[in-house]
Amino acid sequence: MWIASLWRIIPHSFVVMLALVLMTTLASGKSGTECWRSAAQARVPEPVAAAPVAATQAPIWKTVTIGEYKGASAVRAAIDAAPCPIAMGDLADEILGRPAFPFSRTKMDVDLVVVSVAELGFGPDGATLRDIYARAGTSGLDLCPAEVGPILRLHYLDQPIGEFLHVAMRPVATYAGELIDFTLGNGGSTLLLIGGDAGPDVVLTGGVRFVFMRPRADTVVSGVVPNAENAFVKR
Repeated sequence: MWIASLWRIIPHSFVVMLALVLMTTLASGKSGTECWRSAAQARVPEPVAAAPVAATQAPIWKTVTIGEYKGASAVRAAIDAAPCPIAMGDLADEILGRPAFPFSRTKMDVDLVVVSVAELGFGPDGATLRDIYARAGTSGLDLCPAEVGPILRLHYLDQPIGEFLHVAMRPVATYAGELIDFTLGNGGSTLLLIGGDAGPDVVLTGGVRFVFMRPRADTVVSGVVPNAENAFVKR
């Protein structure tokens, strides 16, 4: 199931080839940290189409804090110093370093949920990214601030082998004008932070899973775009 979602990102970087190497043993971190779970623990049932998940029904999966890092250099240094090996793809690294990449100026906790395309009410053939974001918005879910991608990668060190999660976010354009978002993966030999095609007409199948933000009543996060069309405006 996870292999099907890789087609968006395979052409862009050699580091993605690591995603195709599934190891049979657990890797140890720099300080003895168990960096991820076994392939057996990574298996999840094939999702089936269902009524769209409402924000109030989606359980909080993780809470991360944005605003701790003030720029790309600080994030890259944190990735290099992480207790588990993290490889960042070329496109992910490029958009992270773009002047337009939005870093929060204040610290703020963000609640995250994981839902599949099927859980948003689409069939196994999936839907376009535009329609996925629109459906999530009507269900009360928000796009994540782009900063969530690298922050979550630094905190989600026990990601199961073979799992890939797409960060629902307003994409950031490369210098060539490509719209790119973040994907977090574990190919078996290293944890991955990869950039993938985030054009509005990209089709993702029902089994692809996204990380969305579950909004808090008392919190407004700068950079979150509830309108699906506005989400794809280049910046």
